[in-house]
This record gives sequence, structure tokens and C-alpha cells, in this order.
Amino acid sequence: MFNKKFLIAAMLLLTGTSYAGEINITDAWSRATAPGQENGSVALNITSARDARLVAVSSTVSASAEIHTMTMDSGVMKMRQLDFLPLPAKQTVTLGPGGDHLMLFDLKKPLKAGGIVPLTLTIEFADKSTEKINVKAQVRPLTSSAGKH
Repeated sequence: MFNKKFLIAAMLLLTGTSYAGEINITDAWSRATAPGQENGSVALNITSARDARLVAVSSTVSASAEIHTMTMDSGVMKMRQLDFLPLPAKQTVTLGPGGDHLMLFDLKKPLKAGGIVPLTLTIEFADKSTEKINVKAQVRPLTSSAGKH
């Protein structure tokens, strides 16, 4: 007979969902990198039960990680670092290609399809309390796009 906690943990791992207190993270993924590519990005969906903000990200696969946004300015796409990303209560915030996303700089080795990118997200709530959440993003093939597995 399986232990109920083990079974629940296994189900969450298989669905790519992370729960930590009041934060729910789903569909965390990264695209495999091309030969010589030094940086990567991570997409995911994040929902907070109460108003909060994502204030930091780190990963053991890169020298540094940042929260980024992409915007169009006079027909030119521009990427810039964000100090934080608002997480309105009970609203899913989607990070992915062409918009807000997580950047991984100076990858220690290439990201290969089928691999895992471990992340630690730091969430700050309105009362200034923080929570660190460990996430495992699946590495998809280089030709993958949002929504494809």
C-alpha cells in the first residue's frame, strides 16, 4: 500500500505543479539551448492566494537569474530587467516567450531536452513576509513553443 503523502507528491511532480503555502505554480518549462548559447529563459504560470510579488529568482544551472519583461517600442522589441513582478490575488500570471519571463545568464552547461531546470522563486507578500518556492522546469526541445510539450 502506498503512503498517501508519497502518492500526492508523485502526482504533483508528474503534472509539473508546485504548491507552497498560498502559491501555485504550473507548467514551468524552458526551451533547450543551441550550441554556444550562454543564456536561457523559463516560462511558467503562477497564482497567489493573496496579493504578492515575485522579487527574486535563482537557479543552480546558471551564474545568475533575473525577472524580465519584453515590450514593443516603435516596432522594436526591447527586453529589460524588472525589480519585481506583481502577483494580484487569485489571478494567474503567465510568464513566457514574448512577455514577462525568467532569464538564466551564463549557463553552466547547455539545457538539453528532457532535462530539468531547478529554480528558487522568492515571493514577497503585502505584509512583507517572504516565501521561497522550489520549482522544477521541464526542458523542452529547441523547436518547442508555448503550449507544446
